[in-house]
Amino acid sequence: MKYLLSLFLIFESFSSLSQSCDYIFSGKVSDEMGNPLVGATILLAKQNKGEVADENGFFQFNKLCSGRYQIEVRFVGFKTLSTSVKLSGDKIWNATLVSDSTTLNEVVISEKHSEVAATSTYSSLSGKALEETLGKSLGESLREIPGVNTIQTGPAIFKPVIHGVHSQRVLILNNGIRQEGQNWGAEHAPEVDQFIASNIIVIKDAAAIKYGADALGGVVLVNPAKLPTEAGIGGQVHVIGASNNGSGVLSGFLEGGLKKWPGFGWRAQGTIKKAGDSRAGNYVLSNTGFEEQNFSVSTGYHSEKKGIDIFYSHFNTSIGILRGTAVETAEDLANAQEREPPQYTLPFTYEIKQPRQSVQHDLLKVNAHLADGKNEFRLQYGFQNNNRKEFDFRLGAALSNIPALGFQLQTHTLDADWERSHSKKFQSCWGVNILYQSNNKIDGTQTIPFIPNFDHYAAGIFAVEKLTLEDWIVELGLRYDFKKYNVVGFNFQNRLYRSNIDFQNFSGTFSVKRKLGNFSSITTSISNAWRPPNMAELYSLGTHQSAAAIEYGLLLDEKTSEVKEYATTNAGVEKAFKWVVGYKIEKQKFSTELTGYVNYIFDFIYLRPRGVTEGLRGVFPYFRYTQTDASFVGFDLFSVYQLNRQVTLTGKTSLLQATDQTQNDFLIFIPSNRADIGMRYDSKPIKKFSWNAETKLRWIARQIRAPKVIPAREIVVAKAQGIDLIQDDTGNFDFAAAPNGYFLLSIGLGASWKLENSKWDVRLSADNLTNEAYREYTNRLRYFADDVGRNITLGIHFSF
Repeated sequence: MKYLLSLFLIFESFSSLSQSCDYIFSGKVSDEMGNPLVGATILLAKQNKGEVADENGFFQFNKLCSGRYQIEVRFVGFKTLSTSVKLSGDKIWNATLVSDSTTLNEVVISEKHSEVAATSTYSSLSGKALEETLGKSLGESLREIPGVNTIQTGPAIFKPVIHGVHSQRVLILNNGIRQEGQNWGAEHAPEVDQFIASNIIVIKDAAAIKYGADALGGVVLVNPAKLPTEAGIGGQVHVIGASNNGSGVLSGFLEGGLKKWPGFGWRAQGTIKKAGDSRAGNYVLSNTGFEEQNFSVSTGYHSEKKGIDIFYSHFNTSIGILRGTAVETAEDLANAQEREPPQYTLPFTYEIKQPRQSVQHDLLKVNAHLADGKNEFRLQYGFQNNNRKEFDFRLGAALSNIPALGFQLQTHTLDADWERSHSKKFQSCWGVNILYQSNNKIDGTQTIPFIPNFDHYAAGIFAVEKLTLEDWIVELGLRYDFKKYNVVGFNFQNRLYRSNIDFQNFSGTFSVKRKLGNFSSITTSISNAWRPPNMAELYSLGTHQSAAAIEYGLLLDEKTSEVKEYATTNAGVEKAFKWVVGYKIEKQKFSTELTGYVNYIFDFIYLRPRGVTEGLRGVFPYFRYTQTDASFVGFDLFSVYQLNRQVTLTGKTSLLQATDQTQNDFLIFIPSNRADIGMRYDSKPIKKFSWNAETKLRWIARQIRAPKVIPAREIVVAKAQGIDLIQDDTGNFDFAAAPNGYFLLSIGLGASWKLENSKWDVRLSADNLTNEAYREYTNRLRYFADDVGRNITLGIHFSF
């Protein structure tokens, strides 16, 4: 026995010496539909080792010995997974957690984006990706998302374009409230301070039916972080400077809770921006500076089954419009579209002169919710006050500081919904949306209003039913909306007109998501949506200085300039049928998402060039709102490949073809095809320090699907000879050829220091590193000047 025991001990000793302890155990944690669970904890119970799932749900243990390990995977809102895994070499193991309905609903909502339907095609911007866009406008930041472009007016005004459409076809929800400003203009940027957001979600189909019927393109959700519910004070400070326009940004927030009142939280936030003239590659873009002063405060109380939030924000901006767009004669206009640099180009300055716009936007929100396990009730009231003034060159010193265009828009909204879980497989959501809106001209402009005064009444009801099976999720949504406008305005002869307009219609969506194994899924949706023409599309009248154009609405007679009577209920309504299909695969080192879409819009409303005309305030290109049947077909591709723990490769592509089906022609101001490639290096943390470096190359193609060109000079020369080149032409045209394609190179370098209770982040980046001279096809000011040249940005961020 002693001999056998000795042999056994010797064998065990040799066995332990020969045992390898250099194995890697890695994998991914996801929910039942394959969505990564960021922040999930993975524990090796007996070894007292743990890892946290990263932004893609991945984890990795290094230098493990062979043997059997007890694994525990935990995530708030899901049942803990306990199992054992035998390790005899490197092993990839994926965990799928099951939702636990008994846990705190609010946490689950935050992590799983419950604002988004489970079958929606969506992308998000959060974490490091969002932080690296700080200092830019909302529209600029959204360009980092595949399938999202911008239509812009100069270097400071950007509006998101989703799958080729923009403005009121793209809904923006600011902290859960539908953003309501004078957003009918392509040069009216969203009045949203991006610094309030902890994540931004873009829904690319019409499945977000509870937000409204008119989301023909998609929905942008700007979501702040949830208020703290525990005692203590924290916050962030951001200081950002940029070289191109000499801009400076200071933003920050403080937040905290009360020890004596668990569940209560508060936050106060503010932002100041100031920028001078931007610079193109070879010259100054005079009068393109801007300023912003924004702040917000919020407070609320939340327990496991109920909660209430109160939020108030104020947004204030002043933006200059390129001085070279303002001309006095037809010859000047022709010259302005041909010369470079633009006329009236002056040395750099921070001063903002005419033409310019000034906008103030106030938002108040009160939100309450109550849950009892299977039911959740939500009630939300919102009030918005929007003041917009546009200043032009006007004759006489007394008029120089009086706006040529000014409106006050006040909006009240009330939203209520009831979400019920009938069983683990079947859930419903029913709701109602009510809106009252009043738009009035600001007195004293001494001009005929560009759009009339109006009162807008709207109500909508919706129902969404969701069925969850083992590998399938099916959703069906139906909505009915009624809208009424009471309109009062003046025509060119300064004669009063009145109109009462009604719109009503149904919209619906059907979508399916199918899980394909452990790593991939496919989503498809079919939806129909509708959108009534807005007041600008119906009644626009005269010079729109911020757009450097004269615009006329659908109801303005082209020959007599008289305002026509609105015909019948639902006349001029856009009706869209959209099909979206998406495929997603996520593995440990590789992920890709491919989205294809077809959007056919009947009676699509767009600004169609109609020539050159002269008004009291100068000569401008002349556009008229027109309707046609249009199709938008395209796809978006986004891929990430992780070479190793430090190096990541990314690539994205967006291709789009838009067609005027009625004229068998091309549409104007449609984003051109584009592609990005990038490489990022993230260092291994050295104690509490880490750094990263990245480079990106963006390619934007020339828009080859552009309408024919009739330059302003040809129109002017022909008009002098008594010839109207446009009068009998029903096709589309543009004043200038689509600009050439171009490449933009950007680089970035960042570093982070984690202290005991705080963190410092520093980022240095350069956009358009080679100082390329280019013009973006969707920039309304491409007729007059190049886009922005090289821009070096330094950002310092402190969190505590």
